[in-house]
Amino acid sequence: MDEASRLVPRQTVAATVANWIAWGAATLFVTYQLAVQNSIGAMQNVMETDLSLSAMQITVVSASFLFVYAVMQIPAGLLLDRFRPRRLLPPMALGVAASAWLLSGADGFWSAVLARSLMGAFAAFAFPGAGLVSRRRLPLSQFALAMGLVDMAFGAGGLLGNAGVGALLSIQSWRGIMVDFALLGALVALLCWLFIGSTTSRGEAATGEARSKTLGQSLREVLAVRQVRLACVVASAMMAMLFGFGGLWDVPLEQGYGYTHSDAVWLNSWLFIGVTVTPPFIGWAADRWRIRRPILLGGQVVALIALLGILGINTEVPFWFAAGNLALLGIGISVTVLTFPIACDAVEPANAGAAIGIVNASGLLSAAVFQILPGVLLAVFNSHSLTAMRIVFGVFVVIVVIGMLATYMMDRCPPRSR
Repeated sequence: MDEASRLVPRQTVAATVANWIAWGAATLFVTYQLAVQNSIGAMQNVMETDLSLSAMQITVVSASFLFVYAVMQIPAGLLLDRFRPRRLLPPMALGVAASAWLLSGADGFWSAVLARSLMGAFAAFAFPGAGLVSRRRLPLSQFALAMGLVDMAFGAGGLLGNAGVGALLSIQSWRGIMVDFALLGALVALLCWLFIGSTTSRGEAATGEARSKTLGQSLREVLAVRQVRLACVVASAMMAMLFGFGGLWDVPLEQGYGYTHSDAVWLNSWLFIGVTVTPPFIGWAADRWRIRRPILLGGQVVALIALLGILGINTEVPFWFAAGNLALLGIGISVTVLTFPIACDAVEPANAGAAIGIVNASGLLSAAVFQILPGVLLAVFNSHSLTAMRIVFGVFVVIVVIGMLATYMMDRCPPRSR
């Protein structure tokens, strides 16, 4: 073997390592974004007191991030297709850091809403950015695995934002913690700038093609793809379960079954443990066996069975049984990660970022609706009894079934990864 032949594998390994480091830098932004986003859950009581906010006002401050974040997903995806994650992610991470700094100096309701809204707008680039780095820098045969790992990082960020910030509050003020987040965001921006680097020739070709189209043209092209629309329906169904049921309504349901508030919160955490741990295995299996639709459908069946088990029992059950059921629900929900590869496989490479943004936006907006809808229905019943909650939460059964039907309608032999 001559010298040139010996160098080829070494260069290939070096390029592979560089690509995964770039992916890691982009994914770190996702973890940071979730930690900042979720930190308000641990800080809301002290913020409410310090800023003299009502319960409704602190809710609006919290929700302002998610609303802007969801609305900005599609513009973020379209812009990332054209201007590359390397150029956009570092300034966007700095934007989140600056927003955290702004929040640390908030003196009332409107300044807090402004800071959280700006934070949501800048943070909207994190998830589609990490997805696009995965799509353009890594082998297409590893895309589902990479998105599964991004999802795991997403969950880890949420845990840091809740438990981590909660622990810090014992030694630091909420304003000091926001300053910490500002400094951490500057570090994340620096790492993104240093390590994301140039894209592959495949990515450069996709960027050039994206720039040849208007934003509206790209958006219409993606929305015209039936597979993308069905992926949006599935993501809407499963994220409604994750953030609507798991993120808000499961705790009062568990309390209705007789658990204390602390036990109900701990039970609910098992759902998120399932959602955090499982996606890399889901992505690996989808890549390894080159199947996505059957795994997606199977996960929804698991989620439906677990949900029926939770709602169908009208008495308190052993803690281990309830925790296992909720973990099983989280495992079922974790197949949501496959909606992104399914959508990306169905569109041109130039529209991959837009596809990720559209699917994510659909899920997030649906989650917002399904956080509100059960409360409206319970108000109609004029009751928050266990019986009323079990009936009303049947809407989550309906939305999961709709997601299963959308999955069944997907192409059985989708296009090969582009």
